[in-house]
Amino acid sequence: MDRAMQVLEKLVNFTLQRHRVLLSNLANSDTPGYRAKDLDFEALLRQEKLKLLKTDPMHLGPEQMKFSVHERPLSEAPWLDENNVEEEAEMARITENAILYQSALKLLNEKFRIYRSILGR
Repeated sequence: MDRAMQVLEKLVNFTLQRHRVLLSNLANSDTPGYRAKDLDFEALLRQEKLKLLKTDPMHLGPEQMKFSVHERPLSEAPWLDENNVEEEAEMARITENAILYQSALKLLNEKFRIYRSILGR
């Protein structure tokens, strides 16, 4: 598998995990004291810059990767119950994440199409 496909596979895994975190935020929008969480896309990019390659079967592959979840800081005007989830902002993040997921899948499909045409299938 080439480097671009490895990065795209990690991106798909990242967006799937982030989707779960964002949905959890939305589900807890009325929970007093709940702090919104998120995954750090920039950390994923930094990790990719290190060019982590699976050179041994015992190394962790993308399917085993865990992305670090962090709490978002309280906004300047948190709600009285100390919950910092803003439903509209969460919906925007979910939409943005879905677009990123769909884009990564389209690019992966295109890579597979190219490989199939090279192999004559």
